[in-house]
Amino acid sequence: MSSPAASIDQFQRRSGVVLLLCSAVVLLGLGGRLVYINTTLRDRLLNYAERQQQGGATMPARRGIILDARGRVLAATEQRPDVFVDPSRVEGDVDEFANRLSPRVNIPAANIAEKIRRRPQSRFVVIASGVDDITAEAVRAMHDPAVNLDERSVRTYPLGESIAHVLGWVGRDGAGLEGIEAAFDSHLRGKDGWRGTIHDARRRALRSSDEEMIPPKDGGHVVLTIDAEIQRIAEQALAESVNRVEAESGIAIVMSPQTGEILAMACYPTFDPNDPGSVPTDVRRNRAVTDPVEPGSTFKPFIVCGALDGSHISATEQFDCHMGVRMIGSRTIKDVKPHGMMDVKGIITHSSNIGMSMIADRMGNPALHNTIRRFGFGTKTGIECPGEADGRVYPLKKWSKLSTASVGMGYEVLVSPLQLINGFATIINDGVMLRPRIVKRLLGPGGEAVGDSESPQIVGRVVSSRIAHYVTEELLVSVVENGSGKGAKLEHYSVLGKTGTTKLISRNGKIYEPDAYLGTFVGAAPVERPALVAMVMIRRPNHRLAYYGSAVAAPAVGEILGQALPYLGVPPDKDQVAAATP
Repeated sequence: MSSPAASIDQFQRRSGVVLLLCSAVVLLGLGGRLVYINTTLRDRLLNYAERQQQGGATMPARRGIILDARGRVLAATEQRPDVFVDPSRVEGDVDEFANRLSPRVNIPAANIAEKIRRRPQSRFVVIASGVDDITAEAVRAMHDPAVNLDERSVRTYPLGESIAHVLGWVGRDGAGLEGIEAAFDSHLRGKDGWRGTIHDARRRALRSSDEEMIPPKDGGHVVLTIDAEIQRIAEQALAESVNRVEAESGIAIVMSPQTGEILAMACYPTFDPNDPGSVPTDVRRNRAVTDPVEPGSTFKPFIVCGALDGSHISATEQFDCHMGVRMIGSRTIKDVKPHGMMDVKGIITHSSNIGMSMIADRMGNPALHNTIRRFGFGTKTGIECPGEADGRVYPLKKWSKLSTASVGMGYEVLVSPLQLINGFATIINDGVMLRPRIVKRLLGPGGEAVGDSESPQIVGRVVSSRIAHYVTEELLVSVVENGSGKGAKLEHYSVLGKTGTTKLISRNGKIYEPDAYLGTFVGAAPVERPALVAMVMIRRPNHRLAYYGSAVAAPAVGEILGQALPYLGVPPDKDQVAAATP
């Protein structure tokens, strides 16, 4: 039997062996783990370390500017900081802090305190967005670590409400919303760059990594055909007309018939693109291109062009206008004033519905339909404004027996205001249609030309030169000199044009709304070679004050032409005639 001392010694030897074996196993396992880490996990861990140590920041591209035809800045980008607070760094009472910040940002202290308390865990609570330089300097002067500035790009519109519906606006994410800002967003926006940075273990930036940098590509610029001064003239005349007759809204467009360029496009009421959210969505819609209407009597010159050009009638032919009342089946057609026998000139001068119904009868539906389509109605013009409407021209199979007279008077068709003025510009331009344009040219970031967009784009001849001259120089001149367009007459320029007064369909689209009208006038000057064609539409004027196009729209067109023509340096033709007379 072994002694106790021998047993202890044997136990110690066995324990040493076990400990040695365990140590060997542990070391073997650690060695295996190291091999695994250096082989299987190597690439993954290196990538993780690289991601932890390296980061980057977006280098935003500068959005391009929008200019008018004469180089005036309509939209630009400025660096304006946001004021933000880190609630975790606010020392002492929140209300006291808010009281100190309030006068510097011109925001009530209670509002500031509420924002901070609402998001106590956030490190970035925006108090004011896009502040000016004075406000930014006042915030810096606080020297408070809890309040800081975050620089960001802000889109600004120096002319405020002017040209708002054409320009559109830019959202907080930098994307163009509506108007030219949306249509040319990819050109204006450019492409952001990237700069790499080296971080410590706590993800704090240590220095920039010049090896990892992609410079930003700034956006290009857009030059519009809009002339800011003519736009101002049109907006002022439109606003005065809408307010004078207490109307719901109005539209004005000014166009060059020789080039197709839109020199002004206005909707009233308008909005400030610097703060588009302050008005309802409906106010921001560019009704000049998006909202088709029944044109009424302004449609009559197009029908006459088709009738004369197709030899369905002659200029000297007399039509019996039945002293202002004509029955077509169960339908009664009336004129504002009774007339007996009239030629085409008389029918247009006095805007006789009865005379136009008879001309439409003579043409027949196929010729009527063909005339309407030739003038581009029912088809988008292709202007660069988003949201353009096609209008509506029913196919012939949907025309009823009453459609002939209705279309001849400007009903049962829907045309956009842009389509309507473009049709008039076609007649005025010797019968040749041009595609209307609102973008003059595109420029690169450095001002270099991008593509060729300045040449007039010819769509095609719509009516013969002979008929176009007769309609403009005889019929449409007579409307202003002797008919309903007298309100557009000017002292120094001869004017041609056509009035229209249309009943408006109720908002449910089923019946005509009582006492709801659209008063329109389209005019051009000077008559010999019109430099401008202008249109004004006044929607839902107070019928107790006035509602005919002759009263609510013609004077506004006269005001626009009377100011815009001298501004463009167009010589007065009436003065020349008077000076030449012995």
